[in-house]
Amino acid sequence: MDEVKINTSKTLTLTLPSDPTSNTVAVSLYHEFGDLVSGPTNATRTGTGVYSITYGQQASGIYILNAAGQYRADFKYTIGGTLYTQTQYINVYTPYIDSDDFFTFYPELETAYGTTFDRNEKRARYIINSYCGQSFDYYPQKTLNLDGDRYNTLRLPYPIFTIRKVTADLGTDMESVLLDIDDPTINAIEKIRYPFSFESSYGIRFKRNLTDSVLTQLVESSFKRNSVYTVYGDYGWRIVPDNVRQAAALIIADLMNDDSDYRRHGITNINMDSVSFNMTSKFYESTGNIEADVLLMDYILFVMDYVV
Repeated sequence: MDEVKINTSKTLTLTLPSDPTSNTVAVSLYHEFGDLVSGPTNATRTGTGVYSITYGQQASGIYILNAAGQYRADFKYTIGGTLYTQTQYINVYTPYIDSDDFFTFYPELETAYGTTFDRNEKRARYIINSYCGQSFDYYPQKTLNLDGDRYNTLRLPYPIFTIRKVTADLGTDMESVLLDIDDPTINAIEKIRYPFSFESSYGIRFKRNLTDSVLTQLVESSFKRNSVYTVYGDYGWRIVPDNVRQAAALIIADLMNDDSDYRRHGITNINMDSVSFNMTSKFYESTGNIEADVLLMDYILFVMDYVV
């Protein structure tokens, strides 16, 4: 799977043995949440059986690939009256620190490790994600469908930055809009400030003592079991928190200097004469850098553990 940084361009190419009917290949791009991001759009024929499409800017400074996550591009074409679909996947990621900022902190490492920065940044990002139990990506204008659980709060699988619209039982006779950012009178839902008081939250809830603006009656105050709630909004983290950015820099520097090799394997003591190793039983509970651990403490959702 190809990888590309968020808010950059990506070109996908489909190669066929011959041209399809009418030289037409239509491409639809979907985000892993299920949203249609772009298309269907006709790909450009660049040679016999070769068709490409570039996902660049959709407006000035706004890229089509403006959300992290995995994308699926469906190439559809017809040959001999039969419709075919070929799929390609790309992974869009948010770097936790870019090379310019990192080498400003560690200019002495640029000559030796400048060409391997992206690889080490990726490793540091995965270490942080595993340690914190979450990623710090951004998913603007995406939709999640969640089942109700009879409580007045609803836990989200990703933190939400801005709630744009919440609809109960979308597409059914029971459909009702509970919040619409474009209509201030429809505002039954709000974010919960847990597990920490930052702008992104893993929960939404019904507001207390809310009355319907038309019927002047109390509206429903719980997410009903057997109802599906469509939550449209900006998920994730709008910016990478500064603590995460600093922790990434520390871990990348360790990886480049190989300073954390023993700690990454849980080794706390080595006796070179007998070649014996003492292992900590909690080596999953650290990034391998104590300073980075401290910086990330406020962002930990859960700590990985293992069974002996």
